[in-house]
Amino acid sequence: MATNNNGAAETVRYKECRRNHAAHLGRQAIDGSSEFSKSGNDGTPEALLCAACGCHRNFHRKEEQPLSRRQELRHYLFRYLSEAAAAGPPPPPPPPRALDHARPNDVRSERLGEGKTEDGTQT
Repeated sequence: MATNNNGAAETVRYKECRRNHAAHLGRQAIDGSSEFSKSGNDGTPEALLCAACGCHRNFHRKEEQPLSRRQELRHYLFRYLSEAAAAGPPPPPPPPRALDHARPNDVRSERLGEGKTEDGTQT
């Protein structure tokens, strides 16, 4: 499954082989193997080689078929959910800030200085 430049999803299939086996002789000879079949698992270099004819996937005719609206929605939903799962859970919200509510008497006594009363005498 791939996306084109418009962002629309489409399925890609590789059809018959178009490799010219007689190019070194200056002639045209195609073996005509019917459809590309991977010779290895996905993600390995062998996955790009055809099991039927042994040539690279790029020698096979590429056929792109647009997805139906339902298949396209399923494709994008699956991609979104897999990306969200890979990202992990969202971080927790920050804790609420504690506001410093000073009482008016405390503020007044701080202004007077430590050890002094309101009338200015030493304690």
